[in-house]
Amino acid sequence: MHVSSSKRWLVGLTLVAVLLFSAFLWVKPLLHIGGGYAAKHACSCHFLQGRTLEDISENDLNFSVLGQFSLGVQDRTVESSLFGLVTRRAAFLGERGCVLINDDAMPLPTVVENTPVFPDPAELSTELLPDYDDALDYGMRDVPGGGARGMVILENGRLVAERYREGFDATTPLLGWSMTKTLTGMAIGVYLESHASNGLSPTETVERTNQLFPGIWTDDRSRVALTDLMHMNSGIEWNEGYGSITDATVMLHEKADFAEFAQRHRLTQAPGTVWNYSSGTTNMLMDFLREELGGNDRLYAFLDSLYGPIAPSLVIEPDQSGRPVGSSYGWATTRDWARLGQFMLQNGVWQGDTLLPPGWIDYMREPAAGSEDLYGAQLWLPGPETPSLPEDAFMMRGFQDQRVFIIPSRNLVIARLGHGEDKVTDFEGLISRILAARE
Repeated sequence: MHVSSSKRWLVGLTLVAVLLFSAFLWVKPLLHIGGGYAAKHACSCHFLQGRTLEDISENDLNFSVLGQFSLGVQDRTVESSLFGLVTRRAAFLGERGCVLINDDAMPLPTVVENTPVFPDPAELSTELLPDYDDALDYGMRDVPGGGARGMVILENGRLVAERYREGFDATTPLLGWSMTKTLTGMAIGVYLESHASNGLSPTETVERTNQLFPGIWTDDRSRVALTDLMHMNSGIEWNEGYGSITDATVMLHEKADFAEFAQRHRLTQAPGTVWNYSSGTTNMLMDFLREELGGNDRLYAFLDSLYGPIAPSLVIEPDQSGRPVGSSYGWATTRDWARLGQFMLQNGVWQGDTLLPPGWIDYMREPAAGSEDLYGAQLWLPGPETPSLPEDAFMMRGFQDQRVFIIPSRNLVIARLGHGEDKVTDFEGLISRILAARE
């Protein structure tokens, strides 16, 4: 039977359409995650940093398919759209920052009407030294995807060096990503000190506190102690990979309640034996604080009372349940990130007040079992990629090469924040130049 060429074309076009539609259905979950990232990040950058959507799309959403999403803003909402096939929205909550809308049926967290203000802390003593100019030049070089947007060096508590990328300055909040985990870890210590019982210290209490989430953990997970969460060796399964569909990306861009999602993962290893980096773990720590303190408003008040005197610009954005995202969404000026490092260098003492329990920073610096001595309790320890760092150094560390290095033996704090591909910054070259500048 003869088949006309027009019919063959029709069959071919139909087959192509079916294949394209099938391919779209296959990649749609990943595109949905990408759209969520685009909407949330654009919302935060637009409202917290005051940047245009065009600038954000060009300079922040410049990897993967993110640049293909169009952005629009209406009132307090930013929408990302990929040709109308995938649409995501994020809402501005005033001084709480932005939240990604992952469940249209769930109410949004309360809007706190005050607009965040990011002052230049007047009490930061300044004595800029030309010794560090070459190191700053090196640190501000372009890297794949961008570069540093702010760098600050504190020596003996004084601001001795500072540099910003065009369009950013000392009052611009910058996203610390997983540096926020260290703030969560310090907050746990403060809470335990104020609620310790039976004469135990916070470092003793953290070891003995288990039965953490009795509503969900009714099995062997009840054996997981608070210190296991602090050290990322709880034994709870988790895939922290980025750039694909993993526990981390699904949590951040698909779930309304981040901690509840993490809590429902099963126990696969004996607690305290295997190290597995997990943003879900830190959000469980923040949920522990929320439950203990009695709700989100009290949790935010607790965090504000702790960090307000040190880093007045700090904003930790919430998930849709209203809980601050202790794993990932801390914003502060570069100076305030450095001041948080100085606070840690001073073992939790600020302007004469002891805000952290004595010994808590030492506890956080104890290497986690299974981490090859690279990770403590919600902070990082020196590794082979930075051999110039003294052994007593430790750091806050986040995605896309956010870093705050704390070096007690040199009375130095080095903050570097920016945007680019992850793990492309030559921190060894930067650190070695900074240390050599004052020798």
